[in-house]
Amino acid sequence: MKAPVNLATRPFVNGRPFVVTTVVLGGAALLLTLLVLVVGVTVWRERTTTVARLHGLDSERVRLIAAQGSLESELRAPATQQLLERTRFLNQLIREKGLSWTELFFDLQQRLPPQVRILSLSPSLREDGHLLVELRVGGASGAAVIEFLRALEEGEKFRDVMLLGQRRGSGAGRDQMTAEVTVVYVQE
Repeated sequence: MKAPVNLATRPFVNGRPFVVTTVVLGGAALLLTLLVLVVGVTVWRERTTTVARLHGLDSERVRLIAAQGSLESELRAPATQQLLERTRFLNQLIREKGLSWTELFFDLQQRLPPQVRILSLSPSLREDGHLLVELRVGGASGAAVIEFLRALEEGEKFRDVMLLGQRRGSGAGRDQMTAEVTVVYVQE
């Protein structure tokens, strides 16, 4: 029979699990440190690029503000104001010339019932390029005038039909009812 004999002054301690755990955790810490370092360098580069772009955009903004001030001072000059006013006037004339009176009268004639006639017509050009037409119409009866207003509302080229006022005719005249109407005429 053999007896185990231990001649060691201290008992044997297996340190392998500690060493393996320490190496694995150290390696993971090293990898995480490298990852943080790479991310930090990337963020630093992006920040430097962004700051450089921001400085460039800021200098561009300052340059544009100076150019805007210069242009505004040129626009305030009396000669430029006269030119702008003349341009507005000529553009207004061009827009008015673009109005086809024949087409307007044709469209009104298509909508006009037989018992209604147009007594006066006063056009004015709006800022949006459409024509505001003020009409004074006379009719054999109130129903005929209402029929005309409905016909205008149903028309494709007439918008915002508004009855401003109406009056009964006096005496045995042709128009028993007169009405003042505004309508927006949209020419194609």
